[in-house]
Amino acid sequence: MNKLENLYIETKLEKWNDLFNLNQKFLSKFIFRGQANEKWNLSTALERQIYKFSPELIDKNTIPIQEADMLKEFKWKYSLYSNKQPGDNDTVEWLTIMQHYGTATRLLDFSYSLFVALHMAVFNNGFTGAIWAINKIPINQHLFAQYMKVKKINSASQEKLDLFALERANEIVNIHSFDNEIEKQLFIIKPMFCNERLSRQQGLFLLPSSTKIPFSDCLNTYLHSPTSIKIPFDKFIDYSNEGKYKQKDISLIKIVIPKEMNYILTKNLKAMNVTSEILFPGLEGLAKSLNYPHICFNYGEDE
Repeated sequence: MNKLENLYIETKLEKWNDLFNLNQKFLSKFIFRGQANEKWNLSTALERQIYKFSPELIDKNTIPIQEADMLKEFKWKYSLYSNKQPGDNDTVEWLTIMQHYGTATRLLDFSYSLFVALHMAVFNNGFTGAIWAINKIPINQHLFAQYMKVKKINSASQEKLDLFALERANEIVNIHSFDNEIEKQLFIIKPMFCNERLSRQQGLFLLPSSTKIPFSDCLNTYLHSPTSIKIPFDKFIDYSNEGKYKQKDISLIKIVIPKEMNYILTKNLKAMNVTSEILFPGLEGLAKSLNYPHICFNYGEDE
């Protein structure tokens, strides 16, 4: 394994059960996102929406305007649907609610659970998917340096650091959204207002400091190089179990999940009770869960 820090590692699952052989202590450093197509980059729904309507967009200042207009309308009409609401300046909290109900925001959904991300990557999917894993430690170390500078304190609990992430993210969204000189960084966002879906999916969000650049540009701040180093999955398992790794050895991991494994992985996730019925509350989860195969379509995959 290359001894450089902040590596971007790409690997491909070779045997369906090898995911279960990764060291759990090693995985605890990461947060996870499952995507149904390995060719999709990490990008926010707002980013994708803007590109869909304006693929040749030149004036990037229109993106914060789009975000601000959506926020303004959502906050104005929100009282029609709920009496409980965040403070007017808790913009990030407003964005998490908007994201929950389907607005295209600058937030990107992640989970603390590898297996929740795996479900999102393989369930009801006919493509080769991928799990993306981002190391929390470089992001938190970057944030902690800012915390010490602002608070004039050289120690902080994780709870205080999480609150500071919300504080800084709100400041950036409220004041600096149009600032071309804003530092490229990501914030790990744990909403103050929880909802059932977020709880069931062990969810959280990543928020980029700028909407005028791709999400990947902010992510690249934490990488030695945006080009991945490809290694076999068995070597990746060995590395996770060595116990000699540095905290910042790997910043980003992409695990490609061949579509031929989707059925057997879905079946085994169901045995672990990681199902749509569990992950999505109410009738939505029940309805999604009916899409599981009720007979074995792939003979021999249990072997």
